[in-house]
Amino acid sequence: MFIVVVTIFENYTQWYSSLLTIFSLTIKRKLKTIRSMQDSTSKCTCTEHHMGGTICCCCRSDAEENEQLTSVILSRKPPPQEQCRGNLLVFINPNSGTGKSLETFANTVGPKLDKSLIRYEVVVTTGPNHARNVLMTKADLGKFNGVLILSGDGLVFEALNGILCREDAFRIFPTLPIGIVPSGSGNGLLCSVLSKYGTKMNEKSVMERALEIATSPTAKAESVALYSVKTDNQSYASFLSIGWGLMADIDIDSEKWRKSLGHHRFTVMGFIRSCNLRSYKGRLTYRPYKPKGFHPSSNVFSVYEKTTQQRIDDSKVKTNGSVSDSEEETMETKFQNWTLPDSDETLAVGSSDLEETVVIEDNFVNIYAVTLSHIAADGPFAPSAKLEDNRIHLSYILWKDIGTRVNIAKYLLAIEHETHLDLPFVKHVEVSSMKLEVISEGSHVVLDGEVVDTKTIEVASTKNHISVFSSTA
Repeated sequence: MFIVVVTIFENYTQWYSSLLTIFSLTIKRKLKTIRSMQDSTSKCTCTEHHMGGTICCCCRSDAEENEQLTSVILSRKPPPQEQCRGNLLVFINPNSGTGKSLETFANTVGPKLDKSLIRYEVVVTTGPNHARNVLMTKADLGKFNGVLILSGDGLVFEALNGILCREDAFRIFPTLPIGIVPSGSGNGLLCSVLSKYGTKMNEKSVMERALEIATSPTAKAESVALYSVKTDNQSYASFLSIGWGLMADIDIDSEKWRKSLGHHRFTVMGFIRSCNLRSYKGRLTYRPYKPKGFHPSSNVFSVYEKTTQQRIDDSKVKTNGSVSDSEEETMETKFQNWTLPDSDETLAVGSSDLEETVVIEDNFVNIYAVTLSHIAADGPFAPSAKLEDNRIHLSYILWKDIGTRVNIAKYLLAIEHETHLDLPFVKHVEVSSMKLEVISEGSHVVLDGEVVDTKTIEVASTKNHISVFSSTA
């Protein structure tokens, strides 16, 4: 009994210590901001910005400051066309993370791109689906060498699903590389890419390396596997994760603290959810992974050596100038065929491969499936995952297996130390496809960090991939 009490005390002490540290840092940051505002004079002091335009230093409104930064960014003079090494389409989400993406671009990214003689067309997003609509309809995507996103995984997800709506989607996916400057609180894709090359997983190192790659004229890109997702009423392209239960709730319910706490919001909500633990009734169906002779490769290439259209033309030459049959079909039919041979059948009782299908109907605490190694910078969630590999790393926790709430606290703490999959109550399996059917209410279904309104979600590995900025020469 004494050991149990001590264990509970030690684990909860760690959580309370984290909370106190986070709130202390937050209060200090707020006080610093207040003092800065108090020290500023009533006279407006304005300075010339190195991108052109003027920035008001005593602007007290975030909206006004963002408006000024947007004006400066959009009014800058690009390098002469004849001197340019490349061309980027840039999406900036001014509200992502702590709301510093415009400032990051104006003060760091833009000037570095100018110095590297890389032209850019900027889109400052004004709300949900803005980037999706731009990429869905933009007629001149072929002229760009890549897309640069200043946000988190959510905007990458939105961008990919905008491309998915195009008739040339499956030509664009591998030939239009995506660069990321971390401005959101969730940066799993970027961290997974950078960790492959040994970047230390802390906020400073990730930002520095991301900036270096994004603004370098010698940037290289490589393949990241793409997954087919079907819900009750829509199909998606996915690259990162599917969640339901504990971790999905932590992600979405902590959004209200995004600007005040940044990525620390996950720790705070994790503590709250550990104390107020819930169970969720659902049916999980999956098919264990089998390679089926498919051997993905990294396909590393130089971002600025060719434009997207030149890469598309090259791919057509390699196939003797012919366009694949799938590209002549409707988008719906293409998406239905966009799977591997072992994952293109409905995962349901009665399937022809019933002997290979596992069905679990029970009360769950957490279901979380990832396709990349990291979901954040604090340690790999699936250490064995590879960028180009098309297997899904599924983990789940059943209510009947957890014992006490302390075990959930241990689980959340263990993620940072890469030992969470070793806990006896955590089940982990590599699958080629999975299906989740929500039976009870009370949790969000989350896809790549974004909530999807559905009672059923089905995920399958594919042979397709996207390309992501990953390194420099």
